[in-house]
Amino acid sequence: MVTRFLLPIRSLAHHGLPIFGALALLVVAVFALTAQNASAKAPPLATTVLNTDALAAPDYDAARVAVILQGAEVELTGDAAPGFLAVYYDGKVVWVPAQYLSLGVRPGIDTGVTVADTPLLDAPMPDASVLEIIMEGEAVILTGANVDGYDAASHDGAGGWLDERDLLR
Repeated sequence: MVTRFLLPIRSLAHHGLPIFGALALLVVAVFALTAQNASAKAPPLATTVLNTDALAAPDYDAARVAVILQGAEVELTGDAAPGFLAVYYDGKVVWVPAQYLSLGVRPGIDTGVTVADTPLLDAPMPDASVLEIIMEGEAVILTGANVDGYDAASHDGAGGWLDERDLLR
């Protein structure tokens, strides 16, 4: 397998590009592709950063279904509403304020709302393939990456890229 990658590198070196330069280009290309693909995927799990109410609907006035304790790991459904995320808890789908969840070190998970019918793209570029059209006013989960004016996002569990101009945070 390594030989398959070394042969084109030797060929590049033969044509005047030093092996070190060819290797550097290969590493950068592989890293860029990996980072873009991984960052756009919908996050499956989140952790509560404080004790938080599990609500019946994405509204602070909604009925409280339960209290989820700090440090609990919950599975995200992929549904979002402005400032809220739907999670599976105790066999039910409940809503939790996004600020009380974390995907890692930083507390809170960002959400956005589309300001127009917006294509969810498979790559952060204008000519990428459209995975789906997200209707105006729909909430999305922003997964944290931004590349060339495109935000990595999740909608209904599908991960992709949205033009940041089409989002209200």
